[in-house]
Amino acid sequence: MAKRAAPKLVSDDAAPGQPAEVAPPRHPVTTLEQVFGQAGAKRLLQAAMASGRVHHAWIFHGPAGVGKRTAAVAFAAALLDPTLSTTLSGELAPEEGSPVQMLVRSGSHPDLHVINKELAAISRDDKARDGKQITLAKVVIEEFVIEPAARSRVLSGPAGRAGKVFIIDDADAMTVQTQNLLLKTLEEPPEGTVIILVSSAEDRLLPTIRSRCQRVAFVPLEDANMTRWLARRGDGTGVGGLGAVPPETRQWVLRFSCGSPGVAEAALENDLMAWEAAIGPKLDQVLAGRFVPSLGGEMAKMIDDRAAAVVKQNPDASKDAANKLWGRRMLAFVAEALRSRLRAMTTGRAKDELESDIGVARVLSAIEAVQAAEGHLATNVNLALLLENLVAQMSADPLPV
Repeated sequence: MAKRAAPKLVSDDAAPGQPAEVAPPRHPVTTLEQVFGQAGAKRLLQAAMASGRVHHAWIFHGPAGVGKRTAAVAFAAALLDPTLSTTLSGELAPEEGSPVQMLVRSGSHPDLHVINKELAAISRDDKARDGKQITLAKVVIEEFVIEPAARSRVLSGPAGRAGKVFIIDDADAMTVQTQNLLLKTLEEPPEGTVIILVSSAEDRLLPTIRSRCQRVAFVPLEDANMTRWLARRGDGTGVGGLGAVPPETRQWVLRFSCGSPGVAEAALENDLMAWEAAIGPKLDQVLAGRFVPSLGGEMAKMIDDRAAAVVKQNPDASKDAANKLWGRRMLAFVAEALRSRLRAMTTGRAKDELESDIGVARVLSAIEAVQAAEGHLATNVNLALLLENLVAQMSADPLPV
């Protein structure tokens, strides 16, 4: 099949007589081939499409930032595209530059519905609009999934392997009540409807939800793939082409991201390595057994500053949700800082030395305290108090084994 040139997307405010700028795509990745890594997941999705009978309900699960939602969009774009056909490599792929691909890239395909907590800000329900967007509101699922699923698809003409696709991001943020509301539609969706739940905490989904879905596991990328991802980011061939990663930053990012390009991107965009210079020395004091009263407050302010930037960039975003997101990233940063210090303390030392080293014991105890804090963060605890308590626990003498 001949390939058609993709139409240019232009900004609405280009000056008359001036070259129009290409608008950044809302979904830059629209084919499974473009999804970085995740060979196992892509093989499973290719097999499903090749079978000719695509299951109507899916769960894409795995750690945050490893490509689940990106793959969900690419899978949806393939299912919606009537130009899907077998390539020379033997895999199924849509025609490059097809109308469906361009609509998905621009975020304007009327039959692809990406559902997230932020949709509460444009809900018809006053209470939902004023909510904190900590959970995926029941009214959001009702208004943006159940009701449109019952309607006919918008685009006319030939259909692909699906007529409508709903991607529910952060599906584990649904309450039990909301999941039960979705269950009927998930069990018996209208013909041609596919629903994809994207989750970084699959265990929070009800067994009745999980049992009705095909599950696709996404895994952390290996260091070799992460290094390739960083190189692509630097040379501009990766999504966004956001600039080179300095050599002194690369190894830290690889350790901090734990195989997650999404976490790595957040660390680079927000210069999280600078947190080491800001609070690293005080963290060393804490690990030496000296309580630093200001450290918890400083970490809380760093979180608040990042959360405020999120809301400034997207007025529909929830400050509470942004605080929780950056709270998790701060705890991940502290955990990596502790692991880095532990590696430095244990390299080349005998086991009996380590067992008697109070410093090693203190770092191990501090890592356990961070893990406990991550669990508490999921509740509605005060973030500043949580961090102050964490600092106090990390500076306390470890309990004897």
